[in-house]
Amino acid sequence: MSSQTRDSIALYVIAAAAVLVTLFADIDLGQMFQALLTRF
Repeated sequence: MSSQTRDSIALYVIAAAAVLVTLFADIDLGQMFQALLTRF
């Protein structure tokens, strides 16, 4: 994997995380991360 691809994926992940935080700001973040961890 090239560094450009890795950087693009990192930016996408950061953007997706920012959207999730914005959409679910009323949800406890600890609870959300717990749900994500149990899913994977």
